[in-house]
Amino acid sequence: MSGIMPPGLLQDHGRRFSITGTLPTLAVLLTVLAELASGAPSHMPSRERLVGSLESLVPGEWVLLFLGVTVAALVLQPLQRQLVRWLEGYPLMRGPGAVLGRALVARWRRRWERLDALQQRVDPRPADLPAMAAAAARLARLPRSPDRLMPTGLGNTLRAAEDRPADTYGLDAVAAWPELYTLLPESTATLVDDARDQLDTTCRMAAALALMGGLSAVILPPSRWTLLAVAFLLASVLTYRSAIGAAEGYGRLVNAAVNLHRFDLLTAFRLPLPADPAEERDRFRALSNHLRQGLPVTGPYEHGSP
Repeated sequence: MSGIMPPGLLQDHGRRFSITGTLPTLAVLLTVLAELASGAPSHMPSRERLVGSLESLVPGEWVLLFLGVTVAALVLQPLQRQLVRWLEGYPLMRGPGAVLGRALVARWRRRWERLDALQQRVDPRPADLPAMAAAAARLARLPRSPDRLMPTGLGNTLRAAEDRPADTYGLDAVAAWPELYTLLPESTATLVDDARDQLDTTCRMAAALALMGGLSAVILPPSRWTLLAVAFLLASVLTYRSAIGAAEGYGRLVNAAVNLHRFDLLTAFRLPLPADPAEERDRFRALSNHLRQGLPVTGPYEHGSP
């Protein structure tokens, strides 16, 4: 899955395309073109060559540049979901990257066990309480079961948010989200959409900066200009960390939507509301199986007052 669940089905796709798609693509293309126009890789980059190359462009070439950015953004837009999956670490879960993936998951498991032991310390001293609270907060950003750990920080943050409705209510949020999203009030859906936009934008910018760093290392001759490639790579790492923060905010909003509107889902399916938490988990497990696997939902319908 891409992130913890698909983006809102009624999002403003024009806004998503302009922000999420165009800006990172434009940054990569302009960086590469500027480096080539400044004389690289055959010459040392210079400001004079860059200015001369820009002044020599005719209006038709500017139009072609604009069309190139637009076409590239259109082609790459459907790959956004795969990009988030890649940053979550799914390619490392199987295939050639599985060896690295298992090593990274083992590292996260050791961290999970250390945090779990710290926040469950018996008879703590008052001086230990801040460390225990910090451990509990960090553990909340990881899946509740170590068997669900992912190879990357982004993957663990999203999976923790993804698993929370199932752990609490028995609801598979990934399977139920398309139906639940259509029941959200407009204000709630807008907040969720904005958070998803921020997550997608930071993920694509992190990938774009990493690509800019790699291409700059190839295009620019070895010199002080190599620092530009290093700067792009460092910016990519910082942007990736921002993506983890955006994923945490997105997960909180999605879980808030589930907390407040999960019973609306049962009502929309004309299913009776549960009387207690145990019945709620049974009801949502059955509904999740229906949405995920097409299994029939048993029991009487409840259509309300005529």
